[in-house]
Amino acid sequence: MLNSGIRSKVVPMSRLEEVNAEIMKSMSGMTDPGLIKYINACFDFASEKAIHDPGSMLIMGVPSPKTRFHLMHESLEVDAIVPPTYLDYASANVRIESVLRRTLGERHREYASLQIPAKLLAVRSGLAEYGRNNITYVGDLGSHVRLMVYASDLPCENHEWHDKRMMSRCERCEICLRNCPTGAIDKSGFLLRAERCLTFLNEEETKIPDWVDSSWHHCLVGCLRCQDICPANRKVAKDSVEGATFSDEETDMLMKASCPEDLQAGLKEKVENSGLSRLYPVLPRNIALLLNNRK
Repeated sequence: MLNSGIRSKVVPMSRLEEVNAEIMKSMSGMTDPGLIKYINACFDFASEKAIHDPGSMLIMGVPSPKTRFHLMHESLEVDAIVPPTYLDYASANVRIESVLRRTLGERHREYASLQIPAKLLAVRSGLAEYGRNNITYVGDLGSHVRLMVYASDLPCENHEWHDKRMMSRCERCEICLRNCPTGAIDKSGFLLRAERCLTFLNEEETKIPDWVDSSWHHCLVGCLRCQDICPANRKVAKDSVEGATFSDEETDMLMKASCPEDLQAGLKEKVENSGLSRLYPVLPRNIALLLNNRK
């Protein structure tokens, strides 16, 4: 894994029950139906669905830079940034599967992806630490990392297991807190006020609340204000990959389409190849917000 640029830890499958209990306890105090719906839709704690008699979980962190798209609008070029982990699920999965085939596969070991909360498991396993902004950081990869979990039939006896912890450097640093325009970061710990997080708000199809200032929108989806300024991201904050450039006409069409199927064939293919089709149905609204802010 390390030779392939992937950071990893292994813990016994028995730890899944403990992680599940922590998630359920956190959910019991949630009042936002959107968050509860998201968790229920995204996670499946039934490990037996993955492989027969799983013995361990592999927690892996894959480097995930942000993507910089370019929107032409009224003859001006506007950078449209998509933060890490939004667009690279398929490529990260291919990268991990390639390594697993060469290692576990050639040794006739079983493995399969698990849909469980990777952040908490990464921190408990020692792979990652929480920042004050409730985002996980993995060594020199910082927060520009996609976390993925696999079940395997590998035995696991000796392993790390930690309490939830915040990076020690965060105890004397409040840069992210001061740079968060919505007040979502709580000074008392690393539990985020999710209902105020700009990322949560602009990922949802619902109307952006009136208290959100238009100048706060700076990404095509999500938010990077707490990550770009974080000292723990100094090595990776400027890393990005180049995405597609969209002409004035294409930008207008993107704002008018409610789904990729509404686009002309050539533009639809361009959107799908770039990964932006994953951002529908909020993409048209978010493009308009971003362009309005740039004006």
